[in-house]
Amino acid sequence: MRTSSLTRCHLALLAAGTAFGLISIATPAHADDPKPDKSGYSLFSPTPDSALRDFAADRPAKSFGPTTIDAGRVQLETELFNYSHQKTDGIRTQTYVGPNPTARIGLLKDIEFQVTYSPFVHQRVTDTTVSPSTTTSASGSSDLFTRLKFNLLGNDDDSKVQIGLIPYVKWGTAPESLGGNRATEGGLIAAYAFSLPNDWSLALNTEWDNLKNGANSSYHSQIQQTVGLSKQVVKDVTLTAELWGLANYDPTLTRPLRQYSFDTALAWMARKDLQLDVGANFGLNSQTPSLQVYTGITRRF
Repeated sequence: MRTSSLTRCHLALLAAGTAFGLISIATPAHADDPKPDKSGYSLFSPTPDSALRDFAADRPAKSFGPTTIDAGRVQLETELFNYSHQKTDGIRTQTYVGPNPTARIGLLKDIEFQVTYSPFVHQRVTDTTVSPSTTTSASGSSDLFTRLKFNLLGNDDDSKVQIGLIPYVKWGTAPESLGGNRATEGGLIAAYAFSLPNDWSLALNTEWDNLKNGANSSYHSQIQQTVGLSKQVVKDVTLTAELWGLANYDPTLTRPLRQYSFDTALAWMARKDLQLDVGANFGLNSQTPSLQVYTGITRRF
């Protein structure tokens, strides 16, 4: 009953956020500065440089933005290195990932395709509950993620509200030694962005995941929620701070999985189509990695 109530609460939040954005009044564009008509552009008829929308990357934060890549254009967002450390019930886990690229490909004016895959993941697990302690290591690739992003509001106008929907599929390519389950899973992400006074921006993500149970072939729900604030602190450098939470409703778990973190990141626009970033995430409970640090690069072509 508790699980059902929490799930309904998150779905209600998703619906409320979408409704709020759809009834918001967009700031109109100036009559003497009309926006170009991009409806004729596609994957095979690329958007020209003169009509490109402002650069927007999904990284470095955990949340996804609602803006899509212009039709016929490609944006490569690559995590160069990621390290995380977690210690739970005497089990210490260290994970190294890199690189971890995401290719974003503009299909139509408001639709893009994404694919994410890391060819190298290394994990060290140390059991300190025994004496002497034991350490095991495993290496391999990550799971493969494919996504479609649909922008519903605010892609090319001056709206202070942007809304996107991102359905995704996870293909089980990670080995079991790295925690992979070889299952095909999926879900839906609702992404919102709001322009606030004094050049602040607010990002919200509500994510529903349909995951395979740990101990049988049935599936269960998982809910993730992200709330973030961003602001340009000096020229071309943006600071982001986020709160992230996860609730997993696998009925086969002996201990319910709940994770929470406070995340920070800096992004520097080195050039018009090039962004560099660094970030650190801090776990707020024992089930969450206590520290995760990373750096990455984004390039639009």
